Amino acid sequence: MNTFSLEFIGWFYTLVCAVAIAAGAAIMLFLHSTGRLQTRYKQYSIWNDIMLMVIWMIGLAGGVGVLDLSQWGQFLLQLFCWMLIALVTTSAASRLYAAHRLSKKITISPREWRGTIIGLTLMVVPIVLFCLATIASLRTEEARRAFGIH
Repeated sequence: MNTFSLEFIGWFYTLVCAVAIAAGAAIMLFLHSTGRLQTRYKQYSIWNDIMLMVIWMIGLAGGVGVLDLSQWGQFLLQLFCWMLIALVTTSAASRLYAAHRLSKKITISPREWRGTIIGLTLMVVPIVLFCLATIASLRTEEARRAFGIH
């Protein structure tokens, strides 16, 4: 089975997580500067955004740890991947549930349902498969030796 190199994994997750954190911070600053942040938190809990940032920080730390070949980096990155799988699948499921509830109020055609399901599938499946491939790559014998795990 072909696996990802540890260098690729480390750089990929470090960069993607750093961009996600920066984008999240930029969105928060934009909402604050336009006065919409308080409105957001009247309808939405701040804890959701804090926990999402923590998850991305775990991924960033895991990516840096893998680049450093630290055992904790391997652990954190696997934890991040499992959390991302859970987050993506539950988010997709909640969107389908919301669409189902909306369909009771308005008519959603079978074509629109197919489009929704195909769109969610095109987002969820690649992310889940990439995370599973990352976890498998981090658990190879070669990776265990590189991290000093016997």
